[in-house]
Amino acid sequence: MMGYWGWGAGPWFGMWIIPVLVLGLILWMIFRGGHGVSHCGDRHSRQESAREALDRRYANGEISREDYQRMKQEIKS
Repeated sequence: MMGYWGWGAGPWFGMWIIPVLVLGLILWMIFRGGHGVSHCGDRHSRQESAREALDRRYANGEISREDYQRMKQEIKS
């Protein structure tokens, strides 16, 4: 005679799936470090220094050369 789910498995055959999925989700969250979603790898895994932010802003044309030089001197002191 065939069981509820067929082949004599019974209604409890698939009950192991949910705990395995929950365990997998927990392990995934632990091993990804609990950080937010990162699309660019290491670039976003650490905070940008003041000098790096200044260099990036100058390279993107957000600030003038004079402002860049002045701010760079302020960062050094």
